Order: sequence, then C-alpha cells, then structure tokens
Amino acid sequence: MNSRSTIFLCIMSFLLVGCTPRSPIDSKKASMSRTEIGSSKTTSTQQLSDKDIFGNETTLAITEEDIQAALEGEVFRVPKNSPVILVQSGSRAPEAAMQMELRKFYSVSTYSGIPDRQKSLSCNKDEDGNVTVSENMNYMQALRYVAAKGHQKAIIVYQDSLQSGKYDTVTKNMTWTDYKNEKITTTSSLRYLVRFTLVDVATGEWASWSPTNYESSIVLPVSGTADITEEQIMHVKQKTYTAVVKDLVNRYQ
Repeated sequence: MNSRSTIFLCIMSFLLVGCTPRSPIDSKKASMSRTEIGSSKTTSTQQLSDKDIFGNETTLAITEEDIQAALEGEVFRVPKNSPVILVQSGSRAPEAAMQMELRKFYSVSTYSGIPDRQKSLSCNKDEDGNVTVSENMNYMQALRYVAAKGHQKAIIVYQDSLQSGKYDTVTKNMTWTDYKNEKITTTSSLRYLVRFTLVDVATGEWASWSPTNYESSIVLPVSGTADITEEQIMHVKQKTYTAVVKDLVNRYQ
C-alpha cells in the first residue's frame, strides 16, 4: 500500500470515530489541518517562522472568549539563576556575546534555531484499538518538551537582522536595507534589529517584544569608501544584547 493510500485511510478512520475539535484556542492550535502539514514539508527557509514560535494562532477563528481567556492567564516569572534555553533563529547556536550577557543572570542552555521541516502524517491506535490521525509536534511544542525534560524554566528565542542605512539627500531620510557586506560609499549608519520571544515551558504562555535599536554612524575615510568592520558590528550588537537582557530581568524576575 503506498503512502497516499495510507494517509487516506487514516483520515477516513479519523472521521468515522466521530472526533471533533475542542473549542479552546489551545485545542485549535493542536489540530493543524492537513493542508498546513503538507505545505510545511515544502518550506525551504532555514529561519524560524512565526508559526514555528507561536503556533498557528494567526490562522484560527479567534473569538472574544478566546481573547478574554488569554487576558486571564497567569503572569509567569523567570527568577534570577533560573535554567533557560536560548535560541537564535537561523543559527545552530546563539552568538557568544548574547550567551555571555544572559549568563550573567540565568543558567543558559542553547538549542538550534534551524527548524526541522520533516513533518509527517501517521496512523496510530488508541487504547481501544481505534485508528487516529496525528502529526509531529511543531517546533515550539517539541522545544518545550526538551526543556521540560531538562527542567528548564523558560525558552528565549530571538530573531535578528543587521541593517545598513544610506542617507537620501532628496527625501532627507535614511534608507535601510539588510546588510550584505557591501562597501560604504556615502553617509551611512548601522543598526541591529531584534525581536525576542519568551515562552514559559510549563504553560506555553509567551511574551514578545523588540528593544529600542541602536544606530551607529559610519565615518568615511579620505578615500571615500569603507568596509564596515567586525568591531563596529559587535559594538551595535553588544549594546542591544545588554539592553534587552536587562529589560528581561526587570520584567520577569
């Protein structure tokens, strides 16, 4: 029997046993559609998507009751010296500078920020021998399980973008683009954009925010062209890392 026939039988069995989605939003998140599962297989990007981090909340039919239930969720804390997992989107390991900054306050373990896209639909049997349909856990569910096994309190994921800006003399504004190791030939600046997401391992509750980004002006030499140095890049990144970790500790200790 080929895989397509197996999947078809699984779904038919699932429908026959009379299973219906539960109404709470977290139950809806767990019941990802077949279309979503199939499309995830063809995704080639190595960055974590919003769906990897937050689940499929943005595609669900969310009610007012769901919103009110979310507002009533408990505010979680991450006391100093708590064990946490740190993840940098698109990287096998977070940058050492960020690790060092976070280790001033927490016990840090790291995890890959490159998602595994090999999701599959499979047939399983419950305790009564009935065939059910299940899919592999999404990235954050799997990571929460890893953290729970390791007794980590929270998961910290950050997505970052280094950008260079060129001053437009016509509009009198700075035009920003992702930095790609290009030479600087005009009045320019450098900035490091970061979005952090903090996830409570026990409850799945999360908070997401972006710190104030810092801009660093690039001074051109007499020759009129320049390369942005590693020192200039790390200066901008370090200021951002220091600020966001301080903010994290103040918010959740």
